[in-house]
Amino acid sequence: MNSKYPKIFLIAASICSVSFAFAADSLPVVQPEEVGFSSEQLNKVESYFASRVENGEIAGMVTLVARHGKIAHFSAVGYQDAEREIPMEKDTLFRVYSMTKPIVSTALMMLYQDGLFQMTDPLSKFIPEFADLRVLRDPNGPLDETVAMQRQPTVQDILRHTAGFSHCLGNSEYDRACVELGLFSPETSLEEMMTALSNIPLMNQPGAQWRYSVGPDVALRLVEVISGMAADDYLEQKMFAPLGMIDTGYVVNSDYAHRLSPIHWKKDGEFVPIDEAHGSPPGGVLSQSWSVNSYTYDHEYKGGSLGLVSTTEDYFRFAQAMLNGGELNGERIIGPKTVEFMSTNHLSEQQGSTFSPALGFGLGFATVEDPTGAGYPASEGTFYWAGAAATNFWIDPVEDIVVVSMTQHMGVRGTGALRGELSALVYGALTE
Repeated sequence: MNSKYPKIFLIAASICSVSFAFAADSLPVVQPEEVGFSSEQLNKVESYFASRVENGEIAGMVTLVARHGKIAHFSAVGYQDAEREIPMEKDTLFRVYSMTKPIVSTALMMLYQDGLFQMTDPLSKFIPEFADLRVLRDPNGPLDETVAMQRQPTVQDILRHTAGFSHCLGNSEYDRACVELGLFSPETSLEEMMTALSNIPLMNQPGAQWRYSVGPDVALRLVEVISGMAADDYLEQKMFAPLGMIDTGYVVNSDYAHRLSPIHWKKDGEFVPIDEAHGSPPGGVLSQSWSVNSYTYDHEYKGGSLGLVSTTEDYFRFAQAMLNGGELNGERIIGPKTVEFMSTNHLSEQQGSTFSPALGFGLGFATVEDPTGAGYPASEGTFYWAGAAATNFWIDPVEDIVVVSMTQHMGVRGTGALRGELSALVYGALTE
């Protein structure tokens, strides 16, 4: 075990005393007992993850737990940058990767409730290049063996990941073709990405099954086409500013770059950043140094599948607004029935068979359909998602709970268990 990790309890205690006021100035903070938690049990969230840092299992983590709209726990443990021994702070900036997807899906649904499109509209109504897409004869077969679409993919398909697109993040021939076409290049705009997508066959027939995909990138392009605004401008003006998400966006200003955590991976038993000097873990495009280090430049790619940077508090603001039915502190971004529609499972039994028997998928969020089969404590109707660097959030309407956890790891063994561990700790702290 690296000798620097035993320092962490002192670091965590210092952070709690200095920066808890940061949250108290802007969001309601209460003692856990006021909202039905045990302080003793909820404090284990901090001590447990501090112990994981001590053991060299994670570099650092920020966790926020709220109930009834009030923060009952907000802690930062470990290191924002383990190699340089920079302590984790509550206002550390994180690449949220796929936690961009729920935000973008909500943005598109804000336009839906204005009557500007229907769920059954074909994508080609707004993106003509998609009218003549081809479909692989065999999802694992050659890219030049294709068949015609049985029907066109719809707006609902892209939001629930049933359009037939892939996510192109692995190392298959298909994934390499996506990368060669520049799908996730920092210099590829959403408009250019749609053109590139139109030159790649769908993996399966539209509507046939759930397949994790670049659907949210298509959704964000629809936001641009339908609203007439650039994606980042729409998100800033219609969502981030109203909700007070002051640290969320696609580009980290140079004045705040010191708050951006590197993506950690383990090399020779030590946490190091993904960069040209240290390399990267085995994996697809997301682990490449140009992919994780392009966030301080105003590049062309403003993604729907990934791309946003945020803080724990900012993401909580979005999640709490969704739990509130689309409103936070008197600012409404979307209606409660639209949120209910989004957070309801939209998959048929056949479509859901490729996702999970215990879970469903709505419009931008996964949903808990069977808590006993989810593998961790949860309420039926909970909706959530996670990010590639081990960030997590969930919204539990039954218990009126929002939980957000932020960290930055890729290819690190055991980080996939963070959600389940945190769920056990949070629900174990409930007393009423």
